[in-house]
Amino acid sequence: MNLPLATTETPTTEPTSPSDTEDALRAQARSVIARENLTKTDAARQAGVAYTTFAAWLEGKYNGNNGRVTEDVAKWLSAREVRKIMTAAMVKAPGFRMTPTAERILAILQYAHTAPDISVIACGAGVGKTTACEHYAKNVPNVWMATMDPSTAGVSTMLRELCHAMDVTERSATELARAVGRKIQGKEGLLIVDEAQHLSTAALDLLRSLHDRWSLGIALVGNEAVYSRLDGEGRKAQFAQLFSRVGMRMTQSQPAKGDIAEMIGAWGITDPDEIAFLEQIAAKPGALRGLTKTLSLASTLANGAVEPRGLKHIRMAWSRRSLG
Repeated sequence: MNLPLATTETPTTEPTSPSDTEDALRAQARSVIARENLTKTDAARQAGVAYTTFAAWLEGKYNGNNGRVTEDVAKWLSAREVRKIMTAAMVKAPGFRMTPTAERILAILQYAHTAPDISVIACGAGVGKTTACEHYAKNVPNVWMATMDPSTAGVSTMLRELCHAMDVTERSATELARAVGRKIQGKEGLLIVDEAQHLSTAALDLLRSLHDRWSLGIALVGNEAVYSRLDGEGRKAQFAQLFSRVGMRMTQSQPAKGDIAEMIGAWGITDPDEIAFLEQIAAKPGALRGLTKTLSLASTLANGAVEPRGLKHIRMAWSRRSLG
């Protein structure tokens, strides 16, 4: 797949002076803004130019370094053209698929929501846990999904992430827990905490407190460290209250065979050699995510070459993604 690289060359045919170049770029910029329904603020931000500078340049009234602004706008317009070509060639992956593992995850989420209870979903990378959780949150009312990372490990940082997920505005750190409580009170909701392995002991205990006080269903979702941590430390005093409240648990390091078959089928692949190669990819770290990314790239490469996607494109895509 051969795609043009971004260039700073002006897309005019025969500029006779810098002012001609600037005028041509102004006209092109106005055309893009009108055609794609952009605001001048959006265009300035994308071009990396201050709004007041961009607006004045666009009207031919900028008194500063017009050459510098013209060069920045030329880069922006050229990059947009390249992006447009690449976007046309790219193939999006199929949406959510009801794999056997997704069915298990959704059943656990439904249980935690209805009971209400605390559930733990611990799966390996690429099994599809986050996608299934997003599907549930999108289709069921009063479900909030918050994703943690190392920066949200503490109590206050976790609470701010919960407020963001719940669309709660609260500036006072001491009032964050109460603000979350007011949001969830009486709604029979479910809180899905993704990447929960990052949370500290104190943050996990606060989630337990929210569950107890407000009858909030909670699903702790993450990698296998989530469950091993709770299981290994469940008898310690600081974990006992949380561990004893876990109603359902799920641990799964790799996708099921049915998961792989469902995802391959979603791409319309029936060739035995392609299926065998893709099954090998799905068995590696990254699992279904690696399979999906490989097929997306393979389809894009095939489109760029104006060829039907085949095993050679899949192998080529995998070679470009794999270090091995």
